[in-house]
Amino acid sequence: MNNLSYRPRFLAELLRQALSFSPVVVLTGPRQVGKSTLLREEPPFRDWPYLSLDDPDTLILLRRRAREIVFREPRLVLDEIQRAPELLLYVKQAVDEDRSRRLVLSGSANLLLMKNVSETLAGRAVYLELGPFSLSEFLERPSGILTLIREGRLIEASPPESTLEDLLFRGLTPPAAFLSSPEEARLWWRGYVATYLERDLRDLSQVADLADFHRFLEALAARTASLLNVSEAARDAGLSQPTASRYLNLLETSGLVFRLRPYHTSLSKRLAKRPKLYFFDTGLACTLAGYLSPEDLSEGFRGRLFENFVFQHLRQAAVLLSGELYFFRRPYGKEIEVDFLLRVGRRFHAFEVKLTTRPGLREAENLLAIKDLLPDPVELYLVHAGTSAETLPGGIKLIPWHLL
Repeated sequence: MNNLSYRPRFLAELLRQALSFSPVVVLTGPRQVGKSTLLREEPPFRDWPYLSLDDPDTLILLRRRAREIVFREPRLVLDEIQRAPELLLYVKQAVDEDRSRRLVLSGSANLLLMKNVSETLAGRAVYLELGPFSLSEFLERPSGILTLIREGRLIEASPPESTLEDLLFRGLTPPAAFLSSPEEARLWWRGYVATYLERDLRDLSQVADLADFHRFLEALAARTASLLNVSEAARDAGLSQPTASRYLNLLETSGLVFRLRPYHTSLSKRLAKRPKLYFFDTGLACTLAGYLSPEDLSEGFRGRLFENFVFQHLRQAAVLLSGELYFFRRPYGKEIEVDFLLRVGRRFHAFEVKLTTRPGLREAENLLAIKDLLPDPVELYLVHAGTSAETLPGGIKLIPWHLL
């Protein structure tokens, strides 16, 4: 690799596979997660012409001579493409003329959710999403969660030097993950929020009052890993519900938050239930919630941060395995809720998350109950804050946090 500090990303291989059959791959994800670095370090993309629309001169040139540039190169990377979505029409024409062309379009906004983009590239593009490091990527070792799902075994490894609380506070977004102190991480995330509010929002939509928007972000941070009631969040931020809903859509479009839907065999029922809210990185949630250090984290918020941390890893696994991620909740009769349900093919993988160092069957009660409620085979896992990697009665595999 050209960059000695580069950590290989698991998504790179899937990106290469996608380009073996698709003329266009759209790589999305929040700012600073490493999209540009991946494209400039991984073969074969590092050898392709690379144009970043973050460069004002490049942006002006592309807008003036888009057709000439896009049609000239058989292999091309266009980074931050959301700054000039009109270029997508030339991309469409170029690949329609020659299906052997290969283009990677990268952007900090989720282009699939942006108006008219998916229609422009319909049938021509594969969409992939890059998030923060997984713990395995950061520590430069094989993926624990992928190995577990694919092979049914855990990779043995020692815990990292950082404590779980330090990692939850700092987060795993590449720049913050390498910082040496909580104070540096807090300052970095504060700058991240300011950059997003001042820059990306202007690209995506007009926000009348940035202070209102920031209060809404804080209201959402207090609801990390919780069922989302938009009306309550709007009230806490002093906003109308329509405004809060629009702001939430902006946050989701830019990849900063996710609404996780509950699983149900009926799609209409699945969409009718309230989702759970997660941030793309625990470090962002900590900063927005106002915490100053790992030691300040309240026990309740630390538990929800841990759940968000596991969500980040399972979301990555869902992308890499072409799976679907849900949570499970049966509110009627005896209430049963399981934190995550990952469906890969015809098999379910159910995950409970517990901030305990000594998990037992008591913490796994809902996992045992879910087996009879799903239509297909299910594997059961309990992710915890300890070191045990045993198997509990009922086939429940214990996953220590450091093996994710």
